[in-house]
Amino acid sequence: MMLKRKFDYLDAIAAPAAKAHRRPELHIANDHDAPVASGARSLQSEIGRVFAQESQWSVRRTVAVGVIFHLGVFCALGLAAGGALSQFGR
Repeated sequence: MMLKRKFDYLDAIAAPAAKAHRRPELHIANDHDAPVASGARSLQSEIGRVFAQESQWSVRRTVAVGVIFHLGVFCALGLAAGGALSQFGR
């Protein structure tokens, strides 16, 4: 049988209404809902657990690492700005 109309074809290939997936109903979260554990959140908690287990890691060390990191970033920005200014001088 040749389907002559577009709607006949779409009706023939469409899934029956009983098999169609229903969308989940949305509701406001309450105390009974469990939080979603995403991959990023579980990785973050594992990293936090590792750092908490190390007895040598301290706030002073964290601040020192942060200062060194930011000094590196500011030096790179200064070198880039110096290179850009030298281009304007030509």
